[in-house]
Amino acid sequence: MFEAPRRPIPSLVELEDQLHRRLTNVLEDEMQAPAMNRIPNRIQLTARTEAMLGELPAILSGTDRRSVIRGVVDRIVGLGPLEPLIEDPEITESMVNGPKQVFIERSGKIEAVPVSFRDESQVRQLIERIVAPIGRRIDESSPLVDARLNDGSRVNAIIPPLAIGGAALSIRKFSRAPFPLDRLVELGTCDRVQARFLAHCVKRRVSLIVSGGTGSGKTSTLNALGMEIPEDERLITIEDAAELQLRHPNLVALESRPANIEGEGEIPIRSLVRNALRMRPDRIIVGEVRGG
Repeated sequence: MFEAPRRPIPSLVELEDQLHRRLTNVLEDEMQAPAMNRIPNRIQLTARTEAMLGELPAILSGTDRRSVIRGVVDRIVGLGPLEPLIEDPEITESMVNGPKQVFIERSGKIEAVPVSFRDESQVRQLIERIVAPIGRRIDESSPLVDARLNDGSRVNAIIPPLAIGGAALSIRKFSRAPFPLDRLVELGTCDRVQARFLAHCVKRRVSLIVSGGTGSGKTSTLNALGMEIPEDERLITIEDAAELQLRHPNLVALESRPANIEGEGEIPIRSLVRNALRMRPDRIIVGEVRGG
C-alpha cells in the first residue's frame, strides 16, 4: 500500500517567516491604495496575524502561538527579536555581535541572552528599518551609522567590510526621566558636597567637560547638570545623534547630518557650533566630542 510522504511540520521560525512574508505582501499592496497611507497599529496587526495563523494547518500550544504572533508583529512595527529587550526597564544596552550572539548590559554587567536572529539578512533588515525613517543610510559605501529610536535610545550599526564577522548593532537606552543631581548622589556617582559644587559651577557659567568610559554615566551626568541651568537662559545643544533629555523652556536641539548617497550634504558638528553662535545662546552644549 502506497502512503504519500507527510509534509514536514514547519518550525516556529519557519512559521513566523511564512506569516511575516504573507502579511508584508498584503500591507505592501494596501499601501498602494490612496486611502491607505500608514501601517496598521500593533493591535490591528496582532489581530490580522492571528487570523492568518488560523488559516494554516499548524497545531500550536498557546505559548507558541503567542510567540509566533508577537514575532511577526515585532518584525513589522517593532525591533524584531530585540523588542522584549528594549521593553525591559532594567536593560540599558542591547548588543548584537551576530545573528546568534546577542548580549545585554544590566546593572552595569554584560551577559549573553537566549535571543537570536534567523540569519545575517534579518540583522541587516532591522538595521535598515531603524535608519531609513531618519534619512540615514547604511551600505558598502557608508558602512557605519549613528541613529536614534523614537524613545531617544542611541543606535550604532556597522556592517562589512568594516565589520569582518558580519553586521553588529548596539542600542543604548536612556532613562525616560533624566536624573537630577540629588539622584546621582543617591546612586553614589558623587557626594552632596560635590553635587553642590557642580550646581554652583553651572549657575556661575563655568565651562565643564564631562569625561568617562563607556557606560560610565556621562549622558546622565550631563542631563543632571543641565537641570541646574536657570530657566531665563537660552540653551543650544549640538549632537551627532540626539541623546540629551534637557527639560528647559528655551532650548534648541541641533543634530549633525551625514553625507547623502551622492556624498554631499554633510553638516558636521563644527558647522553647527559656528551656526549656534549666531542664535544668541547663553549656553552651548556639545553632546559628544569625538573629533574636529
